[in-house]
Amino acid sequence: MKKILLMTLVLILVSGVALTGCTATEEPVTAAEDVVEEPVAIEEDNESEDYENGRYRGIYGDGGEQQVSVQFDLEDNVISNVSFRHLYYSGTDYRKLEEGEALYPILQQHQQIIEYLEGKPLSAIYDLYTPGDFIEDIDSFSGASIRGSKIFSAIKDGLNRGLYTPAGNFSRAIEEYENGRYRGIYGDGGEQQVSIQFDVENNSISNVSFRHLYYSGTDYRKLEEGEALYPILQQHEQIIEYLEGKPLSAIFDLHTPGDFIEDIDSFTGATIRGNKVFSAIMDGLNRGLYSPAGDFSRNIGAYEDGRYRGIYEDGGEQQVSVQFDVENNSISNVSFRHLYYSGTDYRKLEEGEALYPILQQHEQIIEYLEGKPLSAIFDLHIPGDFIEDVDSFTGATIRGNKVISAIMDGLNRGLY
Repeated sequence: MKKILLMTLVLILVSGVALTGCTATEEPVTAAEDVVEEPVAIEEDNESEDYENGRYRGIYGDGGEQQVSVQFDLEDNVISNVSFRHLYYSGTDYRKLEEGEALYPILQQHQQIIEYLEGKPLSAIYDLYTPGDFIEDIDSFSGASIRGSKIFSAIKDGLNRGLYTPAGNFSRAIEEYENGRYRGIYGDGGEQQVSIQFDVENNSISNVSFRHLYYSGTDYRKLEEGEALYPILQQHEQIIEYLEGKPLSAIFDLHTPGDFIEDIDSFTGATIRGNKVFSAIMDGLNRGLYSPAGDFSRNIGAYEDGRYRGIYEDGGEQQVSVQFDVENNSISNVSFRHLYYSGTDYRKLEEGEALYPILQQHEQIIEYLEGKPLSAIFDLHIPGDFIEDVDSFTGATIRGNKVISAIMDGLNRGLY
């Protein structure tokens, strides 16, 4: 009996340590080991950047799943009321765990993160790179092994998207964006709720369309007239009509949708979650051009040395999850942690299968980018210039813009 108990304990400890890391279980296309690295000096740029007062929401996704969804408030660049709206990895919903379950200590350690950040300057999020400095060990789960970088990434994503709910007056200032097509998403609670596409010309918005509109089991784009929730779809169509041809700054009107969305039956315009649509549009703008309209800039900022992770999502699914290193603003060690479309997991394909050439062409992307300046990612807008045709699959038809979007998302989130 003692031997059985001992073996059971060992199995629990081993599985717990494996899950604590929250890293993808499969090897990426090109191996990029998810090793525990020595802490590096990180420039805390949030100390010099002020954010508006109000509520923010962001996510971290990897390996095909949304793992972290976070909400927090800011006042005078001080963070408070942090909460996890989703905390998930490899089949385990940590928010649903109860005391006594094997992985419950991981939930407790994430609660320590909430307590630690409460009332601190926003720059305290950089402490998440060294969680062992403030997260206590619980049973066999060490504070140092908590993936604070995932929480950091989700918080940065929230900051990048801008206010989810303003606290009082807010700025309507917006940058200048290049002409072309953009795509972005809003996710929360483990699901992609809004996927949006729109065009920008001379900083005016047009051709807005919802590629995914989903909440709590309902796909609103599939609703038909007469169904109970159909008025919500109609009100989202009013958003499209309202934005058409307006200056980009009109997206800020989505914080007060009752000013232009009509009530339909019992559904008031004021209750439409325009902030979700706003967040998705901002996400698209942050990622940069999905499809350029003519010439486009190849300028790219300077980024810190280290490892980055980003995702591209559309139509309700995470399609690309990418990891890469940056050193002296050159890119290396690119790997796909997830490569998926319409039911096909391309990383699991084997030679001889019908779609295997698409996997080979994505491996060519990895080879092409290796060691090049970061600006080389813009070559992915014209993949036919360097991706070889394989069988009937031409290099020009590879969706390099999805890979650009994922890489830009990683850069926007900052160091992983």
